Amino acid sequence: MAVQVTIDAGSKADAALIAADLPGSEPKSWRGYGVIRLRFRDPKQAREIVPIVGECVERHELAWARVRIGDDERMFRTRRRRAS
Repeated sequence: MAVQVTIDAGSKADAALIAADLPGSEPKSWRGYGVIRLRFRDPKQAREIVPIVGECVERHELAWARVRIGDDERMFRTRRRRAS
């Protein structure tokens, strides 16, 4: 059974940073937000991208990104780093 995955980000530029780490993905823009749509044959493969997106949000200090897999949704936000 094929699984549709949608990744939303704050802008197309943010989506492009995430898409760079995902094979075969291309960022698009919809109403000012960045959107990446992927399709997987196996639900397990779809779930494997969730930590990749979280890592991208932290590494690039993106404001937020949301991953939707079917009815499941996961939101990522950058943790603010405290100055030492």
